[in-house]
Amino acid sequence: MSDSAIFELGSRVYCSDADCGELLQFVVEPDVPRLTDLVVCSVGGGARLVAASSARPTAYGVLLDCDRFGFNRLPAARVRDVEAPAVTPSVPDAQTRIRRGEHVQALDGDVGRVLGLVVRCGDGAITHVLVTAGHLWHRKHVAVPVDYVAGLGFAGLDLLLTREHVAEFPLV
Repeated sequence: MSDSAIFELGSRVYCSDADCGELLQFVVEPDVPRLTDLVVCSVGGGARLVAASSARPTAYGVLLDCDRFGFNRLPAARVRDVEAPAVTPSVPDAQTRIRRGEHVQALDGDVGRVLGLVVRCGDGAITHVLVTAGHLWHRKHVAVPVDYVAGLGFAGLDLLLTREHVAEFPLV
């Protein structure tokens, strides 16, 4: 994963000159699978749709390649957790939003929640899904290869694995 970037939901997002907000959702192209956009909950209210190619994860959060003025000119995004964004951009039907805390379902039941994505730097391809797995006292973070993701179902992200197989993946 050395040529990869880890995007973690809930991370702080920074412009070149200011704090912009918090990473709230991913917009992915499921057939590839590829990360296309990030939904950032703005500090000033509302949410903005940011192209994944203009974002770089760092140890302190996600850094955008624009200033605060440029960030405020990005398209607004409608999300349930944010009050009254001005405009709802059209997200193509071929793309899917992955929300913070989305349930992850194994073949034999609930595994945990989506924590983030590991993305290949060159082309934005998703290589792993970061999952918070386990119970409250024995919770761990694991990276599940995207090849084991069946898709986004009614109950959340569906895996082609059992809970026991997920527990065998290395800790992140």
